[in-house]
Amino acid sequence: MLKPSGAGQRKQYWPTTAAPDLFKSDTLHAMLKKSVLLVLSCLLAASANARINLDQVREAARARDLATLAQISEQSTGDPLEMYPRFYLLSTQINQTDSADANQFIQRYSPSPLAERFTNEWLKELARRQSWPEYEALYTRLDSPNTEQICFKQQAALLRGDASSIANHKNLWFNAKALPGACNMLFDTLFANGLLSEEDAWWRIRQAFSSSANSSTSQPDLARQLASRVGNPPELGAKSVSVVHNAPEKSIGKINTNSRAGRELWLYAVEKIGRKNPQQAASLISSASWLAPADQQFAWQQLGLLAARRLLPEASRWLERAHLNDISDDDREWAIRAALRVSDWKMVEQRINALPAHLQQDNAWRYWKARALLARNQSAAANALWLGLSDQLDFYGLLAREEIGQILSAPTPVYKANSEDLKAIHSLPGVQRALQLNAQGWRTEATREWNWAMKGLSDQQLLAAAELASRNRMYDRSIYSAMRPKGMQDFTLRFPQPYRDSVEPAAKAYGLDPAWVFGLIRQESRFIADIRSSAGATGLMQLMPATAQWVAKRLGMSDFTMADMSDPEINPQLGSYYLAYWNERFGGNPVLATAGYNAGPGNAAKWRDDDEMEAAIYIETIPFSETRDYVKAVLTNASHYAHYYNGSPSQILKRLPPVAGKNSVSVKE
Repeated sequence: MLKPSGAGQRKQYWPTTAAPDLFKSDTLHAMLKKSVLLVLSCLLAASANARINLDQVREAARARDLATLAQISEQSTGDPLEMYPRFYLLSTQINQTDSADANQFIQRYSPSPLAERFTNEWLKELARRQSWPEYEALYTRLDSPNTEQICFKQQAALLRGDASSIANHKNLWFNAKALPGACNMLFDTLFANGLLSEEDAWWRIRQAFSSSANSSTSQPDLARQLASRVGNPPELGAKSVSVVHNAPEKSIGKINTNSRAGRELWLYAVEKIGRKNPQQAASLISSASWLAPADQQFAWQQLGLLAARRLLPEASRWLERAHLNDISDDDREWAIRAALRVSDWKMVEQRINALPAHLQQDNAWRYWKARALLARNQSAAANALWLGLSDQLDFYGLLAREEIGQILSAPTPVYKANSEDLKAIHSLPGVQRALQLNAQGWRTEATREWNWAMKGLSDQQLLAAAELASRNRMYDRSIYSAMRPKGMQDFTLRFPQPYRDSVEPAAKAYGLDPAWVFGLIRQESRFIADIRSSAGATGLMQLMPATAQWVAKRLGMSDFTMADMSDPEINPQLGSYYLAYWNERFGGNPVLATAGYNAGPGNAAKWRDDDEMEAAIYIETIPFSETRDYVKAVLTNASHYAHYYNGSPSQILKRLPPVAGKNSVSVKE
């Protein structure tokens, strides 16, 4: 049973019993047009100090109450947020908006995230109207065109007889996912001019099948749609594909593999079978002597990658029978992880060396290449790689320091913002909008405005922005800005400790290192006390409602309500208890407890090997990318907090004890 090791000054709630196993019209239009023209062209208005009620704006937009939107827009001129009601007024009736009105909005409010958003919406409307000259003129204002806009731009060029740049966009075809209909004209032209071939069509059909096979929900609709590019063979008809999709084990023996389409369908069936029974899939591939070598290698590749993500020991061996050439970067990384999982250091090094150059420079693979070199008695080369990593502040940088015998040392803050710096940052329009949006609870919009405003700022300006955000309790934006400088640093902003008076006692009461809890909060909520995720996780330590209720009951909080989850006094008590509970169940292993806190204890336990394994390898091979990055971030944060605030040497390896195997009795499941 967990017991508190001490008590703070405020009321604390401690566990009294052991917890159960719970896881984790025309006239109106004319009037509105007049209003829009007025608000967009007239700079003289009511009061420059007026404050806009954004919730009223949003409700009016949802109700399509254009009269209210027009009225608020007229009254808002001079307000830092004046663009918001005007955006909703135009966007809500975009199919009736005049080009003059739209262009005036874009001209007046660019550059800003809202102007970028409206430009995207207006470009879609211009494409719908087929106003291609206007489309092309406006397209150049986009900061980051998406795939649909790129394809619309090519469509506009083709319609005026210009095909000069289509070859630059043939790479859009090589995507396993469905693409916007706007791309069809581009692809038709590429095929007609021989820039895409039938073999390219077969490639995409195979990728579409594979994407569907490795999804528990998607249907192979894209593969069927692409059949027209290869003559609509019957094997790719809706009925044939549907039968294999729904019952691969029963239908695989009935597939006509004499045709190209039949062989692609057979490979799809094998991938589907492999999701349920990898060994059966391996047997099918081994016995398919009629398969062309390239097709057999593809089958082993797909099965091996599936096995790698399932942490099966056969994964690396199956991948050795594959070609591993035409695969995604993510797949290449999983091939490395498969070898890492079985400590095949020679294969780890080979697969890292086969990565594209940009991936070989990723800190993770620099670290693991050094480990592979060391395992093969090439210590000088390993140390050279680690030395090059040792100035990095991430997980791998800290590991590299310790590998070469360096202990984390705290860089002293080299810059503190003065009043003039803060005043200059506060004067930025985007910053003003972000502060007001945040004050009204429009956190998503505030984040967009803040991030946009940070573009192009110097290190000194970024740290001044971080200080300003911190003073306004926008700790997430403060951390964001403090992490961006390349030279200057202020680690009190990069690793802040808000709510220390409630977090520290709660952590200590359950025998937890406060640095670990601070590191977890920094990753979970960025110290935004009332933040709520789309899944319902709430507060500093992002607890789910059911978990919070369970913990509150154990702590005797008879008056607990859901509102308490956002209380920075109460939430750390709940979260610290829950973290300590699972830390105890996992034998005091912070790696497993941290993984379980994010992905659920059941997953954390399932991802172990049968026998004890190195913690860093366990972390690197966590199948969920979110959890893998989360665990690395939390434990790295904890190391920084421990050092910068305690002043004592902090070694990340001490936070990475060996992970007990599934056969171990030290893990209480």
